Amino acid sequence: MNAHAFGGVAKRVADHFDYAERADNREKRRNLGRRTTTLGPVSNDGMRRLGATALSLGLTTFGCGSESPGEDMLTSGAISSASFTSAGTGDGGATEGTADSADGSGDGPIKLDVASMPTGGQDCIEGVNCEMGCVAVDLLFVIDNSLSMSEYQVALSEAFPGFAQTILGALPEGVNVHVAVTSTEMGYSNEGNTTNCDATGAGGQPAASFYVTPDTAPSMTAGAQGRLYPANAIPYFDIDTDAPPADVQALSDWFADAATIGENGSNVEMSAAAAAWATDPVNAPTNMGFLRDDGALLVIFVIQDEPDQTPVGESQVLIDKIAAAKQQCGGMDCVVGGGFVNQFCLNQSPLGDIFAATPVMPVTATLPPAAQVNAMTFTPVLEDTLAQVIVEACATIEPPG
Repeated sequence: MNAHAFGGVAKRVADHFDYAERADNREKRRNLGRRTTTLGPVSNDGMRRLGATALSLGLTTFGCGSESPGEDMLTSGAISSASFTSAGTGDGGATEGTADSADGSGDGPIKLDVASMPTGGQDCIEGVNCEMGCVAVDLLFVIDNSLSMSEYQVALSEAFPGFAQTILGALPEGVNVHVAVTSTEMGYSNEGNTTNCDATGAGGQPAASFYVTPDTAPSMTAGAQGRLYPANAIPYFDIDTDAPPADVQALSDWFADAATIGENGSNVEMSAAAAAWATDPVNAPTNMGFLRDDGALLVIFVIQDEPDQTPVGESQVLIDKIAAAKQQCGGMDCVVGGGFVNQFCLNQSPLGDIFAATPVMPVTATLPPAAQVNAMTFTPVLEDTLAQVIVEACATIEPPG
């Protein structure tokens, strides 16, 4: 690896830890009673994995008036086993190039070592408390159901089986996993636009005019306002990591129906609001049982082609909702965020604020044009990067009791 590349990796590793430290300090100031894990010395092998993680998480987000997303950026997509893809150019384009191997030899591509990641009770990184480890993982997919999303939904459903096998195989035996889907709709608008980070709906009205919450005006639309989408009358899928192949296939079949949620939703897309309201007790009639608190990791994964159009002033309220739902576990310390999201204005949106409130850098990438999307659009991020982040986050969570 040449000096320039090494310097870039070192910077991303430093940024990774700085991100976690800043997030931890913010949450401590909120006095949410977090529990933290102290890392001791990390072995050489562990450091190489952290370097790979920093590369995979070196995903640049930018807002209106910011510097070019191409500056000081290793990648804004996922690192696959053969190349890295930069998809955060803002125009849907992508560039590809090879990356050095994780062992520093420079002879091959980086491979994210999911199989050897810490699992709470086995193969622990030196210095990590191996008594730690989550007992449950709740995966919430927030899927845009506005016009133009059909191809993305189908491609996601086709990529999901590989992710399911990877994550179930990488998490410790006995961990229980819930998978659910909700949409980006809060209130309905047949139009939606974002100009200079200013979101509007039908008739040019501010997007806030279409922020309709289930506590004041429940729409009762399946999958809207944070309600889970009941594919085949099942609001979420429950599976153990040691489930037989037939159950894993049933999960994939269910998700194929849930992910193809349709294109009849609002064209004002409020992914942050939907994610937060999915954790609110007001939606218990449809969501009860999905979200666990103590000892459980919540993963919020968004698929959206437009910027989050949740009203900007709602950020703290939404973060507090999620933190309250995870209070026994440690609030936002027990949440991982990411997804295929429009990078434009992300750091000025409530979705970006939710991501910033989590202790781990979000796993984000940009969707390509619909004509170019296929299962491989999602596979590297899901199977390599997201799977690794979930397993590593699970290993830091204190079990119940």
